Amino acid sequence: MSTITITKPSALLHITGRDLKALFGSVLPHTSDDPDGLPALQEVHVEIHDGDLRLVCTDRFTMAVVRRPMTSTTEAFSCRFALPVRDIRDLIEHLDDVAIASLAFEENRLFVTTEDSAHNIPGSASVLGWRDLLNRVLKPSGTPVGRILIDPTFLARLEPAKRLNEDAPLVIQMQGEHGAVVATLGASFLALVMPMTSRSMREDLLPSRPLDGWFDLLDETDAPA
Repeated sequence: MSTITITKPSALLHITGRDLKALFGSVLPHTSDDPDGLPALQEVHVEIHDGDLRLVCTDRFTMAVVRRPMTSTTEAFSCRFALPVRDIRDLIEHLDDVAIASLAFEENRLFVTTEDSAHNIPGSASVLGWRDLLNRVLKPSGTPVGRILIDPTFLARLEPAKRLNEDAPLVIQMQGEHGAVVATLGASFLALVMPMTSRSMREDLLPSRPLDGWFDLLDETDAPA
């Protein structure tokens, strides 16, 4: 396996290929594919703070944050930068069979080595104010709500996070009719799913009593076996 020589303040993470793929894979679905969109929406935002790694992605409709303790860091090291999504997708494409990968995070760069490869991925300044969004929408407890409008394709983005912990449930909290849906997987993964607004919907697609079309099932008897 290639070795990483540390010459600057940095943080190290030793991780299996499968776990590394799960780590990045849990946030990548929340990036934008729009080539004309904001660059920040096509980046993986990296932050190391108090010995923890945080990866953040968003396309403004959903956002995901995953965190993991670093294996080791130099004293008082912290960093914040952004990596292109395409570089990270290329990195993790064939990682399932990698026994161990070593990641070295420097001030504006990520080095990754495996048994037979080495990657040097330069970063750029991260301009994503993701904490501001959390401060606006994250509440200690959910607000009771009669209904909330959600694009089901956004919920599908949460599925890859399951690889982070196969045994743990994904916990969903509603923040009110106009607030984000908050999904958490323990203390390692958090995602926000923004609701659709009724103003953007056609009236015929937004029934005032959405359950009325299903009450007839309560009057039915079981079909013969």
